[in-house]
Amino acid sequence: MNKTWIACAGRKGGTGKTALTLGLAARYARKGARVLLVDLDPQGSASLALAEAPAGEHLAAVLTGNTKPETVPYVTFSNRPPLALLCGGPALENLGPARPLRSVLSDLPADVVLVDCPPGHADLDRLGLEAADVVLACCEPHRLGVAGAARVLTEARSRKPAPACALVLGRMDARRGPDREAPDLLGPALGVPVLAIRQDASLAAALNAGHLPPETGRAADDLEAVACWIDKQTEKGNR
Repeated sequence: MNKTWIACAGRKGGTGKTALTLGLAARYARKGARVLLVDLDPQGSASLALAEAPAGEHLAAVLTGNTKPETVPYVTFSNRPPLALLCGGPALENLGPARPLRSVLSDLPADVVLVDCPPGHADLDRLGLEAADVVLACCEPHRLGVAGAARVLTEARSRKPAPACALVLGRMDARRGPDREAPDLLGPALGVPVLAIRQDASLAAALNAGHLPPETGRAADDLEAVACWIDKQTEKGNR
């Protein structure tokens, strides 16, 4: 089985990007896939959510060619499948010229590679986008957030071959009129499918406690829909 590379990207913080990355990681791991999560964020948000120290030295050394990624730390959760994590952190902030992710991580055992791209760091963000078979541009359903996601989509679709792309709206609240209307408005405007992750207190509570996102609930249902869309795109690409 070939690796599926998925980049979750957003040009500003607070878009729900890391929650999406972790939710997809949990879904694929629970389905029996070998999952590698690459935290490219100098803030190390995904690493922090998984109760790991966000330093980033190991990943920085791998990306600059100073070490080989032969040993990847595994984070194991009670009654959950193992999840491989390359921690992000401050060591990535001033990273020099970096090698392509697909080449430096190609030998690591994984079926799915999820890349949590950083907000506000163009070089690291580009590393994730260049590696991806699928790009999920993340934002909340308001004008400023959508503008950043649109830039992600423009850059991703400029690649040859272009990855499959979708807009993922985070923290959706169906009680708000603009949230309900956003998918129908944004899909035609941006020319991509629009998916949504609804607000879910159980998701936030799990991440705050250092646990994988829950298997049930509104967010879990939405994450399953996102994963099913991804699987359809990668099946097309493998034909």
